[in-house]
Amino acid sequence: MKLQLPRVGITILFLFATAFLSMSQNSQLENHASRFSTKSNIIFVDDDIIIPEDDSLVIEPGTVIMFTGHYSIHVQGKLIALGTPTDSIVFTIADTTGFANINSLEGGWNGIRFEDTPADSDSSLFAWCRFEYGKAVGDSANRYGGAIRLINFNKVRLSNSVFSNNYSIYWGGSIYAQKAHIAIDECLFSYNHSGKDSLVYGYGGAVCFVSSNPDVYASNFISNSSTGVGGGISFEFSNPNMVNCHFTENFSGLGGAISFLRCSPDRSIANILVENNSAMFFGGGIAIITASPRMSNITIVNNHAPMGGGYYCNDYSDPKLYNSILWGNTAAGGQLHGSQVWIWDVYSEPGFYYSDIQYGLDEFGGSMFIGQYENNIDSDPLFVNPQSSDFGLQQYSPCINTGTADTSGLLLPDYDLAYNPRIMHGVVDMGVYEYDGPLGVRNQALKNSRLNVFPNPVTAGSIITFESCKRETITFRLRNIHGSQLGIYFHPVNDSGRYSFELNNIADVNSLPCGIYLLEMNSSGQQSVVKVILNQKQQF
Repeated sequence: MKLQLPRVGITILFLFATAFLSMSQNSQLENHASRFSTKSNIIFVDDDIIIPEDDSLVIEPGTVIMFTGHYSIHVQGKLIALGTPTDSIVFTIADTTGFANINSLEGGWNGIRFEDTPADSDSSLFAWCRFEYGKAVGDSANRYGGAIRLINFNKVRLSNSVFSNNYSIYWGGSIYAQKAHIAIDECLFSYNHSGKDSLVYGYGGAVCFVSSNPDVYASNFISNSSTGVGGGISFEFSNPNMVNCHFTENFSGLGGAISFLRCSPDRSIANILVENNSAMFFGGGIAIITASPRMSNITIVNNHAPMGGGYYCNDYSDPKLYNSILWGNTAAGGQLHGSQVWIWDVYSEPGFYYSDIQYGLDEFGGSMFIGQYENNIDSDPLFVNPQSSDFGLQQYSPCINTGTADTSGLLLPDYDLAYNPRIMHGVVDMGVYEYDGPLGVRNQALKNSRLNVFPNPVTAGSIITFESCKRETITFRLRNIHGSQLGIYFHPVNDSGRYSFELNNIADVNSLPCGIYLLEMNSSGQQSVVKVILNQKQQF
């Protein structure tokens, strides 16, 4: 049955409503404008709404739920709000005056509350909705989850919806979920905030999960913030499945985009683009605290923090990162402060595998690194157009076909962030995007001009040419695309200059199968890498 709304608290008007459907001036949100209707039914809410057990409230497409004060919808039964791409459903406040005053109830509504909703209640579904100006500033639990709060209830799905300008004093600027295994699919979170300027630390500027197993898929987090951890999203004692998400321009104390606290997720965390986020203290991109997530194909680029511009580990954290790229992140003290990675304590043992990490292991900041660092490179990933946030891979990128060949256990999704097949040309690429064009080879060093191989594709007579500026012994290694070492050669240098030797000095080229290989040169703590091709049939 449909629950009839109480007549005392609600007035129904049929109007054209446009003012409250205005989009943010942020150009990144303009593509979502088609989600909102310009013709709506407005329902003014003058009191709390309670949906009893075994009852349901169905909100029709094109409806605006306009709260006239700090009121809530309490769901013990079922709430269905299924808009359409042309007729969305909007939850908002009639007058936003006072919304910025966190010590007042004015300017915001009190959210949708699933608090100990009976487990046998039917699922509540939201699609093509907009949630704005939810304000969790009351007492006790009313300080969690600006737009939606879920406690001990699992049957909620949110899809194709927007959460914008919501606030909570404590955790979850727009959504707070505790022991609530919900699904979020293709949603946008923007300009949400949690926390206040005191010892009250906000967790999850947009979304906070505690003791939950959520599914977060294909969602964007833009310009959210918190005062504690996780400017975009935070997970504590949780086991998330998070795939194909994008975080940009988020901010927090620790973990500008994402934070993991006291959890060891074993579900898929993959295809996550973390760019241009920042933190006040540690981990401009991701902060990991007493946690051990396993992540694959994460691109962490152009984030900033005083220490650990891209990635931060603390307090017995043992995360594992596969097939990923950490590049262009910055720290206040430069490389000495761990521009890419900062490890706080000697008890954390993070692992990095088959990834492209700028400056390599030698420039990790913080405590001594005692984790695993296997089959990684330090080479310009050759993004298509990083200035325009296009982090796809160019034809000659060293990140193509150089991820781990054995992806079992990584739970990789079938598609990359652009919905291309996740594995092409036989081996998974590094980063969020799989290269789908013709393979190529770059005939000079990818990091600088100190290393060169000619001819390339290579033959038994190919010559390696390199430069050195001081007396030292330089190490050369040849690896296959799986990272296995096929040969090693030590070349002594007595003075600065240009030197050369045959590739066959490292490994017998004629004994190798046709394919793609990596030539590494390590000198004075720096690494240069060139991708070489052995292809007697000249198919490339």
